[in-house]
Amino acid sequence: MDVLVTDGFEKKSLTVVRAVQSVADEVGVVAQFPFSLTAASRFTARDHRIEADDAADYAAQLAGVVEEYGYDYVLPVSGRTTEIVSEHRETIPAPLDPILPPKPSFRRAIDKHDLHSLAGEFDIPTPTSVRIRSSSDVTRAVETVGPSGVFKTGSETEPRFLRYVGSPAELRSTYRTYTETHDSDPVYQAYLNGRGRGFFGLYVDGECRGHYAHRRIRESPPSGGKSVCAESLSDPELYAYADPLLSALDWSGVVMLEFKNDADGTPRLLECNPKFWGSMGLGVASGMNFPCALLEYLSEGTVPAFEFTPARYHWPLSGDLLHAVKRPRSAPAVATDLLSRSTQSNLQLTDPLPHVVEGARAMASAVVSVDGPVN
Repeated sequence: MDVLVTDGFEKKSLTVVRAVQSVADEVGVVAQFPFSLTAASRFTARDHRIEADDAADYAAQLAGVVEEYGYDYVLPVSGRTTEIVSEHRETIPAPLDPILPPKPSFRRAIDKHDLHSLAGEFDIPTPTSVRIRSSSDVTRAVETVGPSGVFKTGSETEPRFLRYVGSPAELRSTYRTYTETHDSDPVYQAYLNGRGRGFFGLYVDGECRGHYAHRRIRESPPSGGKSVCAESLSDPELYAYADPLLSALDWSGVVMLEFKNDADGTPRLLECNPKFWGSMGLGVASGMNFPCALLEYLSEGTVPAFEFTPARYHWPLSGDLLHAVKRPRSAPAVATDLLSRSTQSNLQLTDPLPHVVEGARAMASAVVSVDGPVN
């Protein structure tokens, strides 16, 4: 079978390509620019360019690539691409319904306001939040949440926008800045200082076929960001919250639910990521190869089944070494993971070229981050 994977610049796309290479005959990758991380992999047979003006244009060009090169299956990777593919699935000549939830479910999941409303129907705890539709809602938001809180996008697939607000005046200013670049109604939310927790699952027709959770060991930046070292685990508590919600949405495909503990240790649902996630390599290392399972389900009708094995995993060139630079006291732990046989990583000596690209990006990030983070 021939498979087309989107978003070649994403490290998770590289994970997907490596995860399916054992069952795919040829794998193609789509990216906006040449020399993408995933295109450098020896498992990538073709590298395609798509430069689209809007969602419909992207879907049309993607459909053209699928038709011209005869791809059997498409695996969308990023949130925005998955949203586009979901909305335009009828125009893309590849089976997508089995690996995507119904359109209304997808739309409800990525809308944080709708998601929290649905969570309330199942008594799933969420942070105190207010939807800000206009500047006139700021006063109500402060009265409900308080003068300080977290300001974030209302849609999971919009460009990231996260601010910690410390006063009503700052909230008004942040809202004005937000509306210049974003369309969705933002969320003003109570800040939770507990640990973050994630539920990762694969569903088929509303039924969970595999799931796990992870514990973050280190992040980049160290103050809070993406996982650069983590351990997988089983978390029955999160599953008990997640499964009724996702079953009600008749979910199909991969999904990640993000939780954060409150002061009492209760996990509160923050958002839904209806896409492949950046730490997918940890899941594959734990026996939860969701990309491969999806292809086997599509091509053979094989119902996914997994045997979970806890694992420790890190991404040296995608943030862990930089974590050690920014927080020197962590350097011994990072070095230990680099040398430990029990800690796995995304580094593959049999597929080295992506790590040349990855290393160059890491060095650029280290230099530019002197003046600010690289997004």
